[in-house]
Amino acid sequence: MNTESTIKTSHAGMMYSHDFQLWYTYLKRRIEKEWRPEELSFLLGKPDHAYLDFEKMFQVQKFLTQESILLDRIYASSWIEAMAFHSEKYEASQERLVRLKIEEDEVKWNYTIELPWQFKKGEKLPPAPQLQFEEWKAEKDLQLESDAMLHVRQKLEALLVGKYFEHGATALQMFRKVEHTGLVHLQIFPRHLKNVLYSLIQQSKLVVRNIENSYSFFLTDFQQASRKQYL
Repeated sequence: MNTESTIKTSHAGMMYSHDFQLWYTYLKRRIEKEWRPEELSFLLGKPDHAYLDFEKMFQVQKFLTQESILLDRIYASSWIEAMAFHSEKYEASQERLVRLKIEEDEVKWNYTIELPWQFKKGEKLPPAPQLQFEEWKAEKDLQLESDAMLHVRQKLEALLVGKYFEHGATALQMFRKVEHTGLVHLQIFPRHLKNVLYSLIQQSKLVVRNIENSYSFFLTDFQQASRKQYL
């Protein structure tokens, strides 16, 4: 008897073909990195739901206009998935309905994309995009999680001693500081940084502020006052 539960969801949104290329590219990049949507939201300095809303196709064009440059910085790449859309002669560019279906079970997410476009075929043309793929859920290794958190905490504690946070720091800036461990088996994910940062906030060592619609992290007023006493 199969007792495995499957959760099925479906999302849809209107997109121009170029917006779909970018949306698809960023979805594939995130999965390749093994990051979850809330981790992208964190690196963008946004609330947890922000990037997930984008993947659910909510106001895609607006999101891309505001965040595509920073997303390319996060991935250190501006490469876009090549696609050769077929269009009839004199056909005008227009928004079309794209649908994303997700089936989630205990170990993975299965994605199916339904498109209104056809794609050109030819030896010199890129292949049509893959419309079915899967994302495996991370296996929890408590020792590796503990080692990753310790690595990040040690890096941040060193930054706290200096002047790094006096003028604020974004999540992406800090992630660049902590992501490299020098160990093949130890990978740092944005969630590790996020967890340590909020632990430091609970300890009144840091505070988060919304600066120009993006979260940044600063020393608390108490921490700044304490330092001035020793200057």
